Amino acid sequence: MTRDGVMLSIPGLDIEVATECSSIRSSTILIIVTLILGQLFLRTWWRKTALIVAAAIVAIVKNAIRIFTIAELGTRVDPGFLDGKLHHHGGIIFFTLAVLAVVALLWLLRRNEIRSLDSTLTEGQFRSA
Repeated sequence: MTRDGVMLSIPGLDIEVATECSSIRSSTILIIVTLILGQLFLRTWWRKTALIVAAAIVAIVKNAIRIFTIAELGTRVDPGFLDGKLHHHGGIIFFTLAVLAVVALLWLLRRNEIRSLDSTLTEGQFRSA
């Protein structure tokens, strides 16, 4: 694969990433949603930071998988995939999977945070007794 600006070239296919690409917008929305969820459900700064970093990684992986899937289907199955429904309307599928991944990580971080808080409170009760 080679890249020249917004052009990606793989054997048998040249792809131009449009500036109005919905993957860029959905990645931005994913980060914003993650910021809000982290602020609402997590207390410690390092867990919030870990969630945001993970969301950025999920956004990059989501876009890579979407591009790879469409390119592979377009070159190996049917060129119609390059400009078909999956290309234009399939972003919601990939976005939903990314949000589910972030929510699963949020659940794990929150569960760990609650356990940590409970153990700290329990230790404090034993010390004061």
